[in-house]
Amino acid sequence: MGVLVLLNDEIHAARDVTKTSTTRMQTFRTADFGALGHADGDAIAFYRRPLRRAAPDTEFDITSLEALPRVDIATGYTGSDGTAIRAYVAAGARGLIYAGFAPGMSTPDDFDAMTAALAAGLVVMQCTRAGSGRVFQGKRLREAGILVTDNLTPQKARLLLSLALTVSADPAEIKRVFATY
Repeated sequence: MGVLVLLNDEIHAARDVTKTSTTRMQTFRTADFGALGHADGDAIAFYRRPLRRAAPDTEFDITSLEALPRVDIATGYTGSDGTAIRAYVAAGARGLIYAGFAPGMSTPDDFDAMTAALAAGLVVMQCTRAGSGRVFQGKRLREAGILVTDNLTPQKARLLLSLALTVSADPAEIKRVFATY
């Protein structure tokens, strides 16, 4: 079932779980799907399985790499003007995760900077900073060539994009990877 998180008698898939509190024992939650099962005093009880592929059964071989390709996260906020995105491009990023407003929106200036990043050869993906729910590729994103991260948090989407870029930068292939894992 891949990497699991077990804390406070709950079992969660690492892909889906999020830490929701800085100090509480019941901090790990899977907002959209719930726990996979429970670790009780008498047994480990599973009630569902993840459908996505998980480690160690992946296509990514990073054993010979010194570092993963650089992927940065730009966070949208009221008035954000694309400066962070342009700085990440200038710093050599190969990919960009844009953590935007729910359900996956950006400011106009950030959108312009994202399309410029695409033109510079980066893979650009729209995410949400909401912490739950999936981002879908509507007409505006599709026409611009901006991909979506499904329901991954920005941090998890960044890691998956970094791994995907070790295999390919082709948008169709990146889209397949995000649908698979």
